[in-house]
Order: sequence, then C-alpha cells, then structure tokens
Amino acid sequence: MILNKKAMNIRFSLLLMILGLFLGCSNESNNNKPTVTVSILPQQYFVEKLTGDHFAVNVMIPPGASPVTYEPTPKQMQNLTHSKVYFRIGHIEFEKSWIPNIKDIHPKMKVVDLSENAHLISPQETDHEHHAHDGHHHHGTDPHIWVSPKEVKKQVEIIYQYFIKNYPELDSSITANYQILMNEVEQLDQYATHKLEPFKGEKFLIFHPALSYLARDYGLEQISIEIDGKEPTPSNMQEIIKTARSENIRIVFVQKQFSKHNAEVIAKEIEGTVVQINPLDYHWDKSIRFIVDRIVESYTL
Repeated sequence: MILNKKAMNIRFSLLLMILGLFLGCSNESNNNKPTVTVSILPQQYFVEKLTGDHFAVNVMIPPGASPVTYEPTPKQMQNLTHSKVYFRIGHIEFEKSWIPNIKDIHPKMKVVDLSENAHLISPQETDHEHHAHDGHHHHGTDPHIWVSPKEVKKQVEIIYQYFIKNYPELDSSITANYQILMNEVEQLDQYATHKLEPFKGEKFLIFHPALSYLARDYGLEQISIEIDGKEPTPSNMQEIIKTARSENIRIVFVQKQFSKHNAEVIAKEIEGTVVQINPLDYHWDKSIRFIVDRIVESYTL
C-alpha cells in the first residue's frame, strides 16, 4: 500500500529523529570513498562497472524489496549525507514518494534522472497494451526502463557523462570501462534481437507488467495479470485463462518480489508452468539474458 502524504510526513519525521542519533555517533563515510546513491541494484551494477572500486554505492532498495512499497531505513538515510549524487531511475514509486524528502535532508546532493533521454511508455501507450482486461488502465509512466538493453545504453551514457565531468582525474579509467560496458550492452542487445526476431508479434504472460520496454523494443506483446497494481478479480482471471488458451501460452512469468499464487492458479488452468524472473537482480546482464531465453522457450514448448 502506498502511504498517504500525512503518513509519509510522520514516518519521515521519525526517520529524521533517528538519523540525528546516527549522525551523533558517526560521521565516517563508507571506507572513506566518495559515495553515490542509486535506487535499484541494476543501477549499482552500471555504476560499479563504470567506476571500478573508486566509489562506494549506496543502494536504497535492497534485494527482495519492492520499489512500490519499500521505505528507507535510518542507516540508509544516514548514508545519503555522504552521497555526492543520487542516480534516480526515473519513475518508480519509491522515488516519487521519497526523493522530495531526501532532497530536504541533503539539498546539496545532485539528483540525476536516468530516464531523461528514455523513450518512455506513457499512460496512453500503456492503455493500448494488451492486458486481457476490459477497462484496464495504468496511471503514470511505465518505470521499468532498465529491462531493455536499448534503453540501458542511454542510461549508461548519462552516468558516464556525470563521472567524467565531475571526476576528470578518473577520465581514462572510466572511459575504458565505459567502452567495455557499452560493448557488453550492445552484445546483449544483439543477442535479444537475434533470439526474439523469429517471434515478433507473439504474446507472453506475466504477473506484474515489468517487461514492457523489452516487449516493445523487440516486437513482442506483454499480457499482464496484475491490474493497476491490484490483484485480478475472479472474472479477470477467467479472461486471462481464456486468452492464454487461445494464444497457446504455457508459461506464466512472475517476479521474485511477488507472490506466485495467482500465477500458479492460471498455470494450472492452462496446463502450464510458472517461471520466476528477477529484473531487479544486481547481475543485470545475466538477468536479462535469462529472461530472453525463457521467453524464447515459452514459444517452443
């Protein structure tokens, strides 16, 4: 459940009080390295690939947590006081809820939006995405820009430009790392293109619509079970099952951060299986490659 503004302010005030206690006990940074902050683990992967061990990376949303409901700990808020920059992914609920307060705590910390150059999926575009539910509407821009290698190239470029501008003494090493990372992303883009090209126009079924950008950029169609952040009704479930049967869909994808219950119910009805994926995994390249491979397998059962 997303907190209302009053509840957010109360919890934020409590965090500030506890933060004061932490700051009174220690002013040391993480290993005396400059600290940068990111929202999710794939961003940490990008930053560390670019900068090596020159920076400490403070990740706000830990493994297994949801970017929709997670609330930062006092220790995380303390770490923000050492952070030079916050790389926000762009439109996840955590950032919408907490970054205004984070800016109040640390007004000198620069906030860099990695969705600045993204080809974003707008609410209007998402309304036309296939959901197998009449009247299903999304509110807000789709935030999952890190699942498509084509979009990640733009994000890596923004991170790179920040570091070479603000840390010119590291230009040569960061530029070398940038070329290696961009080559890795390009290879993954080519891999996804090669693997998914034969299945353009095909549909796949997923609980939470986390793969919209991957689907769009490689010519697939995502069918989501979740409706506007809510569990489907029994009638919605029947619609999904009917659609899955008509499209010969036999795999239901579900993120590790979500319950498998509804996915398992649908999988049983269509005589299929549930496949867990983790687009929020630190090892971004392996995660996306795994997802691509599983989508291909779903079309060859």
